[in-house]
Amino acid sequence: MSRRNRAGKDLARVLEWLLNRDVPDSEIGSALNLAKATYSRRKDADDFPNYAELSALAESLGLSARVLQIAFGWRGEDELILLDLAEMRQYMEQAGSAMLGNEGVRRYIDSREPDTPWASAILQMSAVPAPAN
Repeated sequence: MSRRNRAGKDLARVLEWLLNRDVPDSEIGSALNLAKATYSRRKDADDFPNYAELSALAESLGLSARVLQIAFGWRGEDELILLDLAEMRQYMEQAGSAMLGNEGVRRYIDSREPDTPWASAILQMSAVPAPAN
């Protein structure tokens, strides 16, 4: 079985959410420069998608490689702090409600500490005004 993101979605489902359209296997295979039969076998491998495949897909589809690599466990969640606002939106979009289950995110939202980049990005995305100091 292929790797899943934290919300349990496979790669095709994540790409559909991020791109807001159907992403056929042929498009994913093409982005990875794999023949149809090769991609058909590869997509069920335990290590699919791997770090390099996520980079290739991100480049081909105009997404953030870092977001996909964090989502599929090839980078640690501690790297979320490195995401810019557009990447943070992609991360939250692909994760859906599982993102809000992240203890660190919930803590920042609850405390509304705008002095941290992570909290500021969340507040900015959610259009919640930061409290005055």
